[in-house]
Amino acid sequence: MGLDASKIIRKQGSSTLRAVEGGVMKQMSLWGLIVIPFALLAVLGGITVYWFSTVTIANVSDNVGLHYMREIETRVYDRVNEFMAPLNTIAEINQQAIGHHPEWLDDLDFVAGRLYEQALPYPYMTFISFATADGRYVNSTRDPFGDSHHVATNYTGEPGSLAAFHYDPLNYIGARMLDEPAYDGYDPRKRPFYQDAMAEQGMSWSSITPYFGYQSLGVGLSTPVYDQQGQLLGVTATSVALIALDKYLQSIGLVEDSYVFLAEPNGNLIATSNNSALYNEDGGLVKRVSLATHTNPVFHHAGERLTPGSHELMVGHDSYLYNVRAIDLPYGKTWYVGVLVPESYYAGILKGFSQVLVLVLIILFVSFALAGSLIASFIGQPILRLNEAITANSLTRIRQLPQPLSRVREINSLGRRLQHMAHELSDTLQNLEQKVAQRTSHLKDENELLLEQSTTDELTKLYNRRGFNLLSEQAHAQAQQQQRSLCMVLCDIDHFKLVNDNHGHNIGDQVLEIVAKVLTDHFRPTDIVARYGGEEFILITVGMTQAEVTERLQAVSRVLKQHPMPHQGTITLSYGMTHLESSAQMSLDDMIHDVDTKLYQAKNTGRDKIVS
Repeated sequence: MGLDASKIIRKQGSSTLRAVEGGVMKQMSLWGLIVIPFALLAVLGGITVYWFSTVTIANVSDNVGLHYMREIETRVYDRVNEFMAPLNTIAEINQQAIGHHPEWLDDLDFVAGRLYEQALPYPYMTFISFATADGRYVNSTRDPFGDSHHVATNYTGEPGSLAAFHYDPLNYIGARMLDEPAYDGYDPRKRPFYQDAMAEQGMSWSSITPYFGYQSLGVGLSTPVYDQQGQLLGVTATSVALIALDKYLQSIGLVEDSYVFLAEPNGNLIATSNNSALYNEDGGLVKRVSLATHTNPVFHHAGERLTPGSHELMVGHDSYLYNVRAIDLPYGKTWYVGVLVPESYYAGILKGFSQVLVLVLIILFVSFALAGSLIASFIGQPILRLNEAITANSLTRIRQLPQPLSRVREINSLGRRLQHMAHELSDTLQNLEQKVAQRTSHLKDENELLLEQSTTDELTKLYNRRGFNLLSEQAHAQAQQQQRSLCMVLCDIDHFKLVNDNHGHNIGDQVLEIVAKVLTDHFRPTDIVARYGGEEFILITVGMTQAEVTERLQAVSRVLKQHPMPHQGTITLSYGMTHLESSAQMSLDDMIHDVDTKLYQAKNTGRDKIVS
């Protein structure tokens, strides 16, 4: 009995020890660690996403709609500002230019040519005009629906008779256009654009009205022009056809049943996206169409809430998100851009999207759980070994990976390839720095060559305009830092067009090369000499007096007059010069504008001179 009891005690003790050891050594499997959390996340994530999408769908829909509306509104806002900018820009330029050059009124033909050339880049710029205080009138007239572009005056033929003329590049006023009617007794001082500008004593917007003979609305801007003594010289005006804005709104790809419009503060429409009429004629009277009188009920309801901000409109059974933004044009003119999008469109899309999203998420979570099981069974441990070797940042650890690494062929192959790469990488690293240095040096040489090519004029080998812009900023900063004088000269070859016309562009190119060499020979290597464009050259000097610059320019003119030219003629230059004792007195842009003005003065007062 004693022996049996001892065996029983030993057996029970051994079982207890194994149970304890089993409890201490028990671990969670990689399969359970990956699969169970993923399965729980799949269920929890699906429920959460479904609840979240159901609760927040309305807010998300509104945000999507507002984002879409504001994107459309921003495009229209930018387009309107870009389209209207030339109106006040050209009016301001002409106000300043004529105000500083009252002598131009003695040659209005030149003014007519200037107005014609200003309109060339703008197809919908219908009128650019100037009316003198004594009743003379010139304008540039352009058909917004065709190619007709000409000038008109009321002094070329019968006094007071407004007639149209072809544009002549040399004389500005060409032959009379017989297919255009003349208007006898035309006095611009009695026209609204003149009287509005004088009443406002500044920039004045005209009312938006249809153009006579054209199916388009138009708007204009006019301003009085005074000389430096405050004497009235006349009124300059610009006008643009708004049909371009109407076409632009119709070209925007809106979602179905959406609308965008431009309107004045009183609700009168300027342009719409649905190609509707903007004005009606009844018995010779023109009546603008407004939001309040529009036949489309959506526009009608929009007119009742024409205030900046976001709104919700109910039109029958349909709900619309509606956003209005003010467009503040220069000189007190304000327009509104409105965008309306049906709520059903984007709400339906987002609702369907959220449902699909829930399904996709559930499928992904289940797939992850299954993938986790495979990962745990076949590649978990080998990948950990690979990760440890790689994160150790030691090529030696990679070379010491055991082989075979795993029963999975791809992982084992990856281990062998990593070991092979580790050996090759050691050799590669030894040569990498040398190769990088060589490549860096090569790229530097190529960049220097490209920079030189992009800043050099191919014909004259001088700096081109881009090169001038880069170096002029350095010269301006140098003069300001060293407190030295700065001088800019803009010169132009007189009658160069005749050289090209009479002798060909090859001769013209030879003349340009001669002028470039003579200019370079007469200035210091530190001075900037550049071809500014066409037959124009521009120079900048630092630390040179005005008298010294003038003397060098006079020497240039003497040499050119004595230099044998390929066309058996004499070349002269006209100069505009601005000399500053301190570069802080004027910016580079202002200096360029100043020398350009002086160059024109030199050209218009006889040429072959220096105006400073």
